[in-house]
Amino acid sequence: MLEFLRDGNSNFAAAESDIENGICRIAFTPSPHNGIAKLWFRCRVRNAGGERLPEKTKIVLKNIQGMLCCDTGRFIPVIRRDHSDWVRLGRGTRIVLPDGRIQLEWITETPASGAFLELAFCYPYDPEELEQMMKETSGYWKKDEIGVTGDDHLMIRLSNHYGDPQRGVPGLYLLARQHAAEVSGAWVLDGILRRLAEIRPEFPVWCVPFADPDGVMRGDYGKDSFPQDMNRSWGPHALMRHETQVIAADLRLWYQRVMPDRSFVLDLHSPGADETGIYAFWLEKVREQKPAWKTESILTRLGNALAPYAASSFLRTSSYKPYSAWGMFSNLSEFCFDTLSVPFASMETSYFEAGGKVLDRADYRKIGSVIADELTAALKKE
Repeated sequence: MLEFLRDGNSNFAAAESDIENGICRIAFTPSPHNGIAKLWFRCRVRNAGGERLPEKTKIVLKNIQGMLCCDTGRFIPVIRRDHSDWVRLGRGTRIVLPDGRIQLEWITETPASGAFLELAFCYPYDPEELEQMMKETSGYWKKDEIGVTGDDHLMIRLSNHYGDPQRGVPGLYLLARQHAAEVSGAWVLDGILRRLAEIRPEFPVWCVPFADPDGVMRGDYGKDSFPQDMNRSWGPHALMRHETQVIAADLRLWYQRVMPDRSFVLDLHSPGADETGIYAFWLEKVREQKPAWKTESILTRLGNALAPYAASSFLRTSSYKPYSAWGMFSNLSEFCFDTLSVPFASMETSYFEAGGKVLDRADYRKIGSVIADELTAALKKE
């Protein structure tokens, strides 16, 4: 039978492997890794050899009704064999069990003797992909250590240049992976960084590509994680995780080297399992309390530029937060508004589809390129 391998940043639980009705069968569910929500999975199985296995394998993703915002199971995972490239697996067949539990099933080729099959919720983005981006942008991005995580992993910031406290210029600060497995946001960031390396803006761009390196390395999903969801640990009275302490200190350094009212902070995220499209969150009180900021016009222009990928309701305000486990705590947007006083937005990009198109890595990078162009134009205009 096929055997599950628990290595690296794998994420799966309740694994089963057997032969059923003349085909191999592997079954599993994502693990919440001690958090509240589950969604992300990544697992590898091997044909250890020693017996002749059926040519086909059924993949069963169990109990999808427990995955965040997974009502229909529309999402499309990715698969690769041995060290070949990742490709979309296709839509699964939705099976409703007699007691109402829901699972998804796919049929694929059984790996050959000694070969591997690896599955993930979406295209993984690991430190290796970041290093590849830096290599392919010819050293444009400078890498600096800004601190360590709770598990003593390094926290890294990229920048094109450090700016100058004596020279008032706009600036851009980018983040991704506050929720460790929100990889579609990471691929969009990859596209932003590649495009910025081409157009070489004069203003300082700083970027934290892995806000939660511990979670990335453990294979956490990271949404509603313990001891504190990272994007709910920004105050209002004290920062609640060491990683946000590190990023906040770096944000303040950047803040001192730019013109705050003419700068922008963008946080890249991914939505629930079945959500499609791209959309942005902002705080409506910006309109009344910070009329000098151009946040609404920048985001409106960005939504238009991202058509047809953008959701029909591109500009949104958060309504779920007061009812969440961390409802009394500030997110990064509120920290930027209440503490730093700098324009900001967070952006959500589907794990699998936008504008009716199934997204691949080239699409995510294209989306990032558009964002880079629009933000560069907006900040130059300011």
